[in-house]
Amino acid sequence: MSELDYRAFYRLLAAEVRASTDVGQSMQALLTWGDQRIPHPSWAALKELDCSVQSAGMGKWLTRVLRRAPCPFPVRAIYFGLGERATRDGVEFADLYFGLLGHYEPADKACEWLWRNPRHYPDKAYLGSATLKAAGVICNEDEVTGLGTSGHVAFALAFAALLLRASLDGAIHQLLGAVEPVGVVVGFDSGDLFRLGELHRHGFEPTQGAMT
Repeated sequence: MSELDYRAFYRLLAAEVRASTDVGQSMQALLTWGDQRIPHPSWAALKELDCSVQSAGMGKWLTRVLRRAPCPFPVRAIYFGLGERATRDGVEFADLYFGLLGHYEPADKACEWLWRNPRHYPDKAYLGSATLKAAGVICNEDEVTGLGTSGHVAFALAFAALLLRASLDGAIHQLLGAVEPVGVVVGFDSGDLFRLGELHRHGFEPTQGAMT
């Protein structure tokens, strides 16, 4: 099977993040684009997943974890990671977690400051997203004829980025007790990083340039 043109996909995702007002609508556009580049029945199955249902729970998830495990230092950035997990049958899927960071350097496109201390990664901070799990199973259950990595990466990155775009707001910034602004990065633990934007007291501002 052909590989997805990831650079082109990332550019389209960045544009959707900047302009999006509806997670479900943006996901439909991105998945349609993927189906046009690599036709496969799994794209239709991915489009059937309810991508809007998780939006309401994102703020509650962040609030719950932040109150349970407050950060012991001033927050300058948040890393939202897509950790690779597996079902009991060994089918891989992704789930979202986050860590709080004491450094942020907006001009550093490689985001090397992510690895500097102090860092605070709360225990048991996974979102537990049924949608991300279902998408992973759709793409990876059949290792021979399934859509595989192209669909899994495209769906998970887009879903995470758009959910964060819709959910991060001034209330989360206040809960962080953060130094303004807070850099926001999202990506697979083993893959590309997206400089999604910045969280301010007045709300979230998407990155204007390329996300990677």
